[in-house]
Amino acid sequence: MTEPVLTWLGEMRLELGPARDATRENGWRSATDDDGVLWLLLDVEGSDTNTIGEDVLEGLAAHLDRMQQTPPNGVVIRSAKTKGFAAGADIDMLSRMTDPEAAETRLRQGHEVLDRLEGLNYPTIAIVHGAALGAGFELALACDACIAIDGAEFGFPEVNLGLHPGLGGTFRLPERIDSTEAMRLMLTGRSAHTDKAHALGIADVVTEERHVSRAVRKMLAERPERGNGRSLTDRAMALSPARALAARRMRARAEDRAPKEHYPAPHALIELWEDHQGDRDAMQTGEIASFARLLATDTTRNLIRVFRLRQRLKSDASGKDGIAHVHVIGAGEMGRNIAAWCAIRGKRVTLSDPDLKQLGRALPAAQSLCDDRHLSGIEARDARDRLIPDPDQNGLRHADLVIEAGPEDAGTKGKIYSGIAPRMKKDAILASNTSSLSLSDLAGGLDRPS
Repeated sequence: MTEPVLTWLGEMRLELGPARDATRENGWRSATDDDGVLWLLLDVEGSDTNTIGEDVLEGLAAHLDRMQQTPPNGVVIRSAKTKGFAAGADIDMLSRMTDPEAAETRLRQGHEVLDRLEGLNYPTIAIVHGAALGAGFELALACDACIAIDGAEFGFPEVNLGLHPGLGGTFRLPERIDSTEAMRLMLTGRSAHTDKAHALGIADVVTEERHVSRAVRKMLAERPERGNGRSLTDRAMALSPARALAARRMRARAEDRAPKEHYPAPHALIELWEDHQGDRDAMQTGEIASFARLLATDTTRNLIRVFRLRQRLKSDASGKDGIAHVHVIGAGEMGRNIAAWCAIRGKRVTLSDPDLKQLGRALPAAQSLCDDRHLSGIEARDARDRLIPDPDQNGLRHADLVIEAGPEDAGTKGKIYSGIAPRMKKDAILASNTSSLSLSDLAGGLDRPS
């Protein structure tokens, strides 16, 4: 009984202006208040999370057409969903964009819509609660100003899909905040949460939900100006030698985390920044072409596939994945946390390591993870009971999934595989926690590389 009540109360807490009960059309609800301010609510049908797809962009274009005929005094854009602003681009849409030329055409059309929004000669305000990620963040950046509700976060996780921002983020974010800080966010895929977003200049105002109406009125009266002006760093980066030096440093760090051979997106973004930072038109043209090329790479297709598999697993009920027993090899920080997470998810877990001291740290790590996830005492106890230190690897022959979390060295991993492969169940899956080594190369020494 509690959940429906909390859901209803959560909806009631959002300030949605006069558009609360408006009819949804192409992912949007809209209405104009008594002050002549148009409220546009992003509300994608059939999901509790907004994503930016072609229908949403078409719906926004239709609203822009109407605004051209009857200009409002201002525009407020926010999500009608309690879960957040928008989670990014529609993955199904990206999956369909397999032809680079066709992808460029569709990307240009999306850019035209956001360019029109940005070019309106009356104030536009994005109100962000929850997450504004990827294309959702780019939608907010096309507005003159941003009001963040306490707890909001902003980020570009595209790098985790083998991409970089594709709807104007590569130039709008560096225009809004210090360009090197913008690059750091785009290259790492990390989010800027409320306070950091405010300090960087992404969010102009941070407030609580109950003060939204007052914050909107105040901001509209002050006629917000886009961006915070160029920083000293940005003025230095306008000089190509300084930018080239910074780009070399960025490439070195990116190569350590994500080698260009396997992850081209960070390197493509650095090249764009080095060549065109400060030249918006060139950056926009380059972003569209680069994004379309990356979409067609094996890296992106595979990372999108992995993302969709993860989403499917998340939506499955516990146990439906067919994995009851997980054996983890390596009780270092990554291995013991993987083991703890699997135990929390309801799996029976055996954890092996030749270093007994490392194994001894596994149960305290599991308790710490339980505390972080705010599990009850009984839930934490059950998770700990499912996690079994296994120095002799007795659990290996029973495991449905074996996860190797050994040192990041191909030779060491090869020795581990040759020792465990003959003892694994024939239908068991062998997985590696490697962050940079080629899975094809690692599998090459196995009798059953598949």
